[in-house]
Amino acid sequence: MARFGIALLIGAAIFAVAAGSPAQAEVKVGFHAPLTGFAAADGKSASVAAQLAVEDINATGGLAGEKVVLVSYDDQAQPAQSIAIANKLIAQDGVSFAVSGTYSEPTRAAATVFQEGSVPYIAAYATHPAITAAGPYVFRPFKIGPPQGAAAARFIVEDLKLKRVSVVSVDNDHGQTALSGFKPAAEKLGLEIVGAYTFGMKDRQFGPIVASVKRDNPDVIYVAGYFFHGAPLAIQLRAAGVTAPIVGTQGFESQELISIAGAAANGIYVINGMNRDNPNPKYKSFMTRLTERGGAEATGVASAVYSAFMLLQDAAKRAGSIDRTKVREALAATTNFPHFYGTLQAFNADRDGQLPSPVIMVKNGKFVFVANIAN
Repeated sequence: MARFGIALLIGAAIFAVAAGSPAQAEVKVGFHAPLTGFAAADGKSASVAAQLAVEDINATGGLAGEKVVLVSYDDQAQPAQSIAIANKLIAQDGVSFAVSGTYSEPTRAAATVFQEGSVPYIAAYATHPAITAAGPYVFRPFKIGPPQGAAAARFIVEDLKLKRVSVVSVDNDHGQTALSGFKPAAEKLGLEIVGAYTFGMKDRQFGPIVASVKRDNPDVIYVAGYFFHGAPLAIQLRAAGVTAPIVGTQGFESQELISIAGAAANGIYVINGMNRDNPNPKYKSFMTRLTERGGAEATGVASAVYSAFMLLQDAAKRAGSIDRTKVREALAATTNFPHFYGTLQAFNADRDGQLPSPVIMVKNGKFVFVANIAN
């Protein structure tokens, strides 16, 4: 009986210690990306980057000492899906913060929901200016579409020294916002637009556009679209004998561009493409793990998503809290944050990040760094 009583006392003591040792507090962070549909390649890279970021955040103290639990959904790059997801993340999952790993239209749709819920929301790489217009809880540590378009015009004139351009653009937020910056910059710089053509998101056959561009006989072709447009367009242009260099928007930046286009991809420039020669040891480590996890197809997307999560951790550390209002204020006060695209100097009044625009190009079947275009 004595031994039995001792065993009971030991068991009770162990239980008391266990019960008195609280588990680490947790904070939920929502995330959405296009894991299926036309943008699945970007979505996979974004999702892997989000997982790596959360692992690194939890390995270095979490968000202000609290462990991050990632709550992630597939938005299929569809606005209706992202609205439903945003509502679910807030009302059902109870997230404190959220990050977008998707395109402009679904990000713009979700931004209003997160703003109404006073949930700080970071758009990792979506470029439409109206996203942050949703309100003060929405941030974008990335260069928006119009300045990217203006940077393209400057690169064509100042670096490539070319004077006549044909413009080809997808008829969605990404394409049209890039053009809204490109066209006035081209006019100011004396870059002549000799033809302008638009195509739909689902288009892959560009016969009429190719014929028109060939008649234009431009020095250069500016294309505002995605890799799944740029690859077939490049193949068709080269097959038609059009040899003018192609300058694409950030949507071109995917290994799929090279895989699909093959030799036709060589010489394509990408504005606001990720510099894979970044010497930052943290970036090199990230890239190694991203490749091991199968997420390296869209390096730029992945880098932007990872940096967005790191920015959230940085803001929570500066706020000393996971209080949403305090973290929002810390985000707004960000200066000189080490984003993988370059130093995020600050957020402007619209909460858009002030960063350089890296230019990369395809050379011998690989993306190589060309230049940085300053703000």
